[in-house]
Amino acid sequence: MFKRNKTEVVGTISNFMAHKDPKPTNSRFQYTEEVRESLGVLGALSVIPLAIKPLFTEKVAFAAEAYPVAGSATAATNAMYDKMLHAFDPLITLVQALAYPVAMVVVLGGALFIMIGNREKGFGMMSGAGLGYALVQMTPLALNILVEAMKAI
Repeated sequence: MFKRNKTEVVGTISNFMAHKDPKPTNSRFQYTEEVRESLGVLGALSVIPLAIKPLFTEKVAFAAEAYPVAGSATAATNAMYDKMLHAFDPLITLVQALAYPVAMVVVLGGALFIMIGNREKGFGMMSGAGLGYALVQMTPLALNILVEAMKAI
């Protein structure tokens, strides 16, 4: 029922590489160059009303008097810096939480290298893991320094 006994010829590799169809199609409608061009022109013409509409729409502008704003610019700036300081807290907490397991895996890998006789690589991995863990834990301090430097500007 599902088995096909018919062998289908798909063409040669040279026909495929030359982008030639091994069997010409016998469909009733084939696209000609004129049809392709007319479809392109029709598509371009259908976009013209959308491009012209903003030129003819009426835009009203009102001139109003200026009202004083309560508060100062420094208060807004300080609020912005506080938001910027705490915006990265979830990301920093995530990285700090992942730093310990990653450092522990690297330290254990270094211990395995020491056990198999490659002491230089093992101690290098261990010291790199320790230094990396310490630097990741100091990330909030570096962010605070950057925010204070931006406040000075």
